[in-house]
Amino acid sequence: MTRRDDPAWLASLAETLTEVDEFLRSPAGHAALDGFYAARGRPGFDAGNLIDAVSFTALSLRSNAAPQARQP
Repeated sequence: MTRRDDPAWLASLAETLTEVDEFLRSPAGHAALDGFYAARGRPGFDAGNLIDAVSFTALSLRSNAAPQARQP
């Protein structure tokens, strides 16, 4: 198991979340989220919030991994 402050682990997780973000922002991904939230009786606004949360989390992880990679 890796530690949560391991730069390689953080970078890998950020890369995965970036791929998820790209899919969710695609027409097919956004449509799937809209359908998912519609079936749950929630507005499409939730889909945008989830997409943004994934994107901002990936950015944060990349930012946290970069300084640690430069430390001795």
